[in-house]
Amino acid sequence: MADVHGKVADVQTTVSYDSGKLGRRFLELGAVALVAGGILIYLQPNEFGEWAMVVVALVVGAASTLYGFLRWKSPQPMLALSPAGLRLHIDFVKTVLIPWPAIHGVDTIDISGRVAGKAAFLPDVTVVLVTRAFYDRHIHVNSWLLRGPGWDTSFIPKGDMVQVALQHEALPATAAELRAAVEARWHAFSNTKPSVGSVDA
Repeated sequence: MADVHGKVADVQTTVSYDSGKLGRRFLELGAVALVAGGILIYLQPNEFGEWAMVVVALVVGAASTLYGFLRWKSPQPMLALSPAGLRLHIDFVKTVLIPWPAIHGVDTIDISGRVAGKAAFLPDVTVVLVTRAFYDRHIHVNSWLLRGPGWDTSFIPKGDMVQVALQHEALPATAAELRAAVEARWHAFSNTKPSVGSVDA
């Protein structure tokens, strides 16, 4: 993502955040899991439970390494901000365009929850507010498998609204840079009539 500061200031341009940073993290996690599996094999497990741990470590490590390598070497846009709206890519599920007039506010919150059974704390996360009706129609996925383990920390109910979290930790931007880019475009285009509605791809 080149010239991020210029793109933040110029709301007429599109700024895109890719998956390279997320890919590196998955690559590192996969490598750790593979090393752990190798150590377990070296220790020569002799019980079913121990072998099950080896299999889980190797399978998770291989899958995470492969996914991370692909996302790192061939980054895909995860979030794009344009005059038309905020385009959010949910890997393996869908891409959603949220027009700026559909956003009712921009905020920064701390998120606490559980991801894959583990406690998670995500500080200073930029969120945009959409109505529950918009979320139900354009974003929600009925399948718990497709929603994945981090869905509840990405889409947080707040009364009759839903906070859509833009996780800067997974993007090549700081929390401040991301909020500035989002807020500048929301202020510029929130009162405009969108040429198209939300698009699910």
